[in-house]
Amino acid sequence: KGGKRTKMVAVPVGKPAMGGTNPVALVPKQTPLPASSIDSAFDAPTQPAPKLSNKQLKARRYAQANAKPQLAVEIAHPGQSYHPDREQHQDAIGEALSIEIRRNEAEEYKSKPISEGMSDFTKEFIVGSDDEEEEESSDEEEEEEEESAGAVTMELIKKKGKLTKAQRNKQKRVKAEETALKERRAKKQFMHQLNEAHIHNKAVKKTEKEQAERQLELTKLRNEKRAQPLGKGVWETISQKDPIRAPSLPVALTDELGSGNGGLRTVTPKGSLVTDRLESMVSRNMIQKRKADGRRIVQGKRRPKVKGAQGTEYLLM
Repeated sequence: KGGKRTKMVAVPVGKPAMGGTNPVALVPKQTPLPASSIDSAFDAPTQPAPKLSNKQLKARRYAQANAKPQLAVEIAHPGQSYHPDREQHQDAIGEALSIEIRRNEAEEYKSKPISEGMSDFTKEFIVGSDDEEEEESSDEEEEEEEESAGAVTMELIKKKGKLTKAQRNKQKRVKAEETALKERRAKKQFMHQLNEAHIHNKAVKKTEKEQAERQLELTKLRNEKRAQPLGKGVWETISQKDPIRAPSLPVALTDELGSGNGGLRTVTPKGSLVTDRLESMVSRNMIQKRKADGRRIVQGKRRPKVKGAQGTEYLLM
C-alpha cells in the first residue's frame, strides 16, 4: 500500500472493430535505462571533425573545380551482346583482334635479340677498307724513301726592303679605295634590305599566323583530352600502355554465339567482372596496380632504380 504506484499506458491491441477503433489494453510504462548503465565500449566513437585551414579549404575547392569527370561503368560495345548485330559483332571482334596483334608484336620485339651480328655487306666493306689502308700506307712509305734519297733543296726567303714614299702613298690610296668600296657595298645592301622589308614583314606575319593556329589546335586537343572522362576506353588504353599484360577484350566468337537463337544458356561466358572493375578503378586513379617485376636485387644487393620501366622497350616501337 505504501509503495510507489506503477504508471499504466493504453496500448492498442488486436484488430480494429467495425467502428474503426482498436481494442485497448493497459500496460505498465517501461522507464528507459539510465545512461550510466550502458557500457561505454559499445558507444560509437564521436571524434570532433578536424578543422581545416584556409589553405586546405582553398586546395580542396581547386581540386573539386578541376577534377576530371569519371565514368564508373562504361557501356559495353553493342557487339559484345549475347545476340548482337552482325556488323557490330564484327567491329567488336576487330577491336579484340587489334589488341591481340599488338600483344604479339610486342612479344616478338621483346624476344628478338638486340643485334644479329654484322651483315656480309658490312664485313666486305671493313675487309676492303683494311686492304686499301695497307696499300696507301705502303705507297706513302715508298714516297718518303724516295724523298729522303733525293737531294735536299733549300729555298731562300728574300727579305723585303724599305718602301719608298711613292709606294707608301700608293698603298694608302689603295686602302682608301677599298674602304670606300666596302662602305658603298654596305650602303647598297642596307637599301636593298629596306626595299625587301615588306617581304620579310609578310613572312613574319605568315609565321605568326601559323604558330597561332597551331597553338589553338593544341589547346583544343588539350581541352578535349581533359574533358574526356576517366574510365572510358579502358581496354584500348591498357593495350597501348602495356600490350603484353593487357587483358583480352571479352567478346564471343561467331561459333560461340550458339545456333543463332540468341539464348543465354548457349553462350560461352567471357571475361571477368573482377578484372573489369579492377581495370576501371585503375583508370580512374582510385587504386594502383602492383608491379609484377618485384624487387630488383642482383647478387644480394638492391639494384638502383633506373628511369623507365625495365622490360617495356617494345613500347618505343
